[in-house]
Order: sequence, then structure tokens, then C-alpha cells
Amino acid sequence: MKTIDIALVRFLQFLVLLFFTFVVFLWYGCASLVPLALWVNLTEFFTVAFGPIMSTIIALIIIGALGVYLSKIPKLIETFLATGVDLIKLGNTSVQRMGDIAAAVRNDAPPQGQKVEIILTNKLS
Repeated sequence: MKTIDIALVRFLQFLVLLFFTFVVFLWYGCASLVPLALWVNLTEFFTVAFGPIMSTIIALIIIGALGVYLSKIPKLIETFLATGVDLIKLGNTSVQRMGDIAAAVRNDAPPQGQKVEIILTNKLS
């Protein structure tokens, strides 16, 4: 029965790992696909008036200008990257806790009481 418990905990640990991996890939993937989606839609929009080659160039200029504008907003990129890093840390902590539970099941000991501390910091200042 103990091997079934350990296998179940390891399976749940794997599911937690998959979930947080998916969330981190989704977070950074959406950020990298937004400019591409804008480029495609702007190219399609301007194709009606300017033709395909000229509309592609215009769309690239607009996307580049938008990128320069967003990069000049203070702490925007750092905040975005910090949120992704916080997701990674949260996932790592969750997987480690599941590992602690698996070790407790393996040793027939109750899991040690762990305190969860939520520290709110102002990362923008």
C-alpha cells in the first residue's frame, strides 16, 4: 500500500510540475506572439491600400515604434520578467513541497508543518 501512496504523490507532483511549466510557457509565449499577431493583422489591414510588400514594411515600422515606446516606460519590462520569475519560484516551491510529502509517506512519518509566508514587496520602487 505504501508504494501506491508514493506513486500517487509522485504522480501529483508531476501534474503540479506540468501545470507550472505550462503556465510559464504560456506567460512568455503570449508575450512573444503578441508582436507577431499585430504584425500579421496590420499587414492584412494595410494590404488593401498599399499592397503586400509596402504594407509589411509599414506594419514593421509600427511594431518597432510601439516596441520603442513600451521599452521607454519605466520598469515595465522588469515587472513583466519579474512576474515570470515569480511563477517559476512558486512552481519550484510547490514541487519541493510535494517531494517533502513523498519523503514523509516513504518514511511513514507525518509531514512536517510548514509555514507559508507571503511577502508583498513593492517591486516598482
